[in-house]
Amino acid sequence: MVSWSDETNEDSVLNISSSYDGIIKLPAMMHDPNFNGTDADVIVLCEHDSMEKALTKLWDMYEEIKSARTNDNLESSFAIHNLTGEKKKLQENYDSLYADVNALLDAQQQRGVELANQKDQKQYLEVKIAELETVVGNLKAELPKKEEEKKKIQENYDSLYADVNSLLDAQQL
Repeated sequence: MVSWSDETNEDSVLNISSSYDGIIKLPAMMHDPNFNGTDADVIVLCEHDSMEKALTKLWDMYEEIKSARTNDNLESSFAIHNLTGEKKKLQENYDSLYADVNALLDAQQQRGVELANQKDQKQYLEVKIAELETVVGNLKAELPKKEEEKKKIQENYDSLYADVNSLLDAQQL
């Protein structure tokens, strides 16, 4: 039968050569020259109390570990579920913030375009205002001349009117 002892002496180790040109040492528990296979005809009942207690204790340990592993798996699945929910919320929040940032950048860009347009319009209007001020200045400069001409024309008109009236009066007499 296989030896399960922890003996470390040289008698319990078998040296085997391989194609590696090295020696592989097998422990005695893996090779026993006296082992002839399992004896299937022999029925051995476990009647020893200590063996039953050990098996019961081993089975209880197995059940506890199995239960603990099941509980751990359940807790892990709850944690994964909660983290997945948080991830979805964070993704939605991220998407919302991303959209807001894009909207803000678009608004700033639009404002920049509008500002550039306003500056261009302001420059255009300033040029037009300067042209109009020049025209108004020229008209103001010509105004006294025109008034002088108007006075001369009015005087001519008045004198012609007086001459026409005097001629009419002379004809009626």
